[in-house]
Amino acid sequence: MIIPRYCDSRRGAGKFRPEAVEETMRIFRAIAAAGLAVSALAMGASGSAAAEYPERNVTMYVAYSPGGGTDVMARTLIPYLEKYLPGDGSIVVENKPGAGGEIGFTAIATAENDGYSIGMINVPAVVTPLIQRTPGYDLDSFETLGNVVSDPGTIVVREDSEFQTLDDLVTYVRENPGSLPIGNSAIGGSTHTALLRFLGMADLEVTHVPFPGSAPSRTALLGGHVAASIMGLGEAGPYHQEGKLRILGTMASERWDEVPEAPTFKELGYDIVAGSDRGLVAPAGIPEDAATALAEAVRQAVADPEFQEEARKQLLPLNYLPPKEHREHLAETLTKMEEVWERTPWGK
Repeated sequence: MIIPRYCDSRRGAGKFRPEAVEETMRIFRAIAAAGLAVSALAMGASGSAAAEYPERNVTMYVAYSPGGGTDVMARTLIPYLEKYLPGDGSIVVENKPGAGGEIGFTAIATAENDGYSIGMINVPAVVTPLIQRTPGYDLDSFETLGNVVSDPGTIVVREDSEFQTLDDLVTYVRENPGSLPIGNSAIGGSTHTALLRFLGMADLEVTHVPFPGSAPSRTALLGGHVAASIMGLGEAGPYHQEGKLRILGTMASERWDEVPEAPTFKELGYDIVAGSDRGLVAPAGIPEDAATALAEAVRQAVADPEFQEEARKQLLPLNYLPPKEHREHLAETLTKMEEVWERTPWGK
């Protein structure tokens, strides 16, 4: 660096002055420090923007057919998850129906754990394969992000059915054991195991007709291919309100305000509460910041008044559980389903 010589018009002009050198160095140092500070701030801002999750689209796996209760709930929830996630990526549904949900649950568990693959799980459907066999996942394969809906099992018939009440159906089954075809959304799935619990309690036998989700089960019922079906109250409710289906009973702990005329099994003399819980998970081991952002988005989405109104219109019974409680619920349900298996094994 060239050090300038300071001159003035007085005597001695042009004389080298050390104090001027020190002053010049001080100025240069201040300018350099300011430049470094500005660069650091710019880099920090750039890094912060780049770190906002998600930076690209997120795939949400749904283990059932389009149009079913889980699929409808997922698509209703997605705009609100996107609203509360800090990044710019969208969430795209990929349906993976089959094997009672096991195909879709396995897809979630084995997906890349980079935060860009998530999925809806149904309880108890996600735990029943663990009792029957060794699927491609276990409970430790998932990072729980929060439960959203708890939909009680509901037995429905067509509006023109001869069965006006649950007692009518029970009487027929007692007189004709094994002959009544009842649809469900998969062997070992949430609706099937709920029905098994009821049948075991009442000592009844029917013909189980499994489908890859509630939507095809409902279609079969409306087409007269089965005499009755069991599905979620939220799935049956709109068709009941339209006069296409009749609800004989719901396995809720109490009547639901949105369908107040639907009696509970408890009221009808059967002490059973069962159904399907639907929540969000990711593959285990996703980055902590992604897990935190997703879990917080689920919490905020369920609390959003606009989402709650959407859920009310679609008859989705909301029941938020934070990640820790969601994980505990999975473990508790596995224990309960093991007890059901001991009494009434399915799929054998």
